[in-house]
Amino acid sequence: MMLGTVGGQFRMDSTVTSDTVNLAARIEALTKQYQVFLLISQETLLRLQGPEVYCYRLIDCVPVKGKSEPVSIFEIFDADPDEIRLAKQSLKTTFESAIIDLKLGHAEIALAGFKAYLEAVPTDVVAQQHRDRCWQQIHRPAPVAYHAP
Repeated sequence: MMLGTVGGQFRMDSTVTSDTVNLAARIEALTKQYQVFLLISQETLLRLQGPEVYCYRLIDCVPVKGKSEPVSIFEIFDADPDEIRLAKQSLKTTFESAIIDLKLGHAEIALAGFKAYLEAVPTDVVAQQHRDRCWQQIHRPAPVAYHAP
């Protein structure tokens, strides 16, 4: 990590840079894309003392600039309204299984999982986004073979 102070006589500013800080900034930016309040990396999840006391779920595994491997990201949803939090918690396995199926290229199986999940939690934007990704993969036009004249 690097901590630095820059500026002049009338204005000073400090900044911190490191791989961890960059990853945190990128994950924080993903909260807007997924429309959730709190995302953490798998590494952060593993460092929590007593992670079982939190309501969390895997929501994606994303490529991150500056990292050679995709990063698994988790939503912490303890602050959701009771009804939604309980539904997300009870259907966590269905949701995460659909995420894994989608990542493995089994879009039709994943789509069925997201549809079942959305019947119980229709306002879940993350599930809606993943359902739409499934549709895109299923309905993607097949590549056209090129034949030289």
